[in-house]
Amino acid sequence: MEKDDLGRYVIDLNESDAIIVEQVEDEIDVIIASVVGVDFQLTAGQAIELSRALAEAAANVTPSTAS
Repeated sequence: MEKDDLGRYVIDLNESDAIIVEQVEDEIDVIIASVVGVDFQLTAGQAIELSRALAEAAANVTPSTAS
């Protein structure tokens, strides 16, 4: 996964929605960019927990439904 010009990870969900992850020192910001945006901060431990939850959920998806 590559960073954008501002040093953020951007995951495009569709034409108008994205999830942006930005890390500065020990602060991790997660932004859900959409018509209504949501911004929250995570500790490193919370970010790892979120990552593991997403990875586990993705692993449980059957190959026929994965995109």
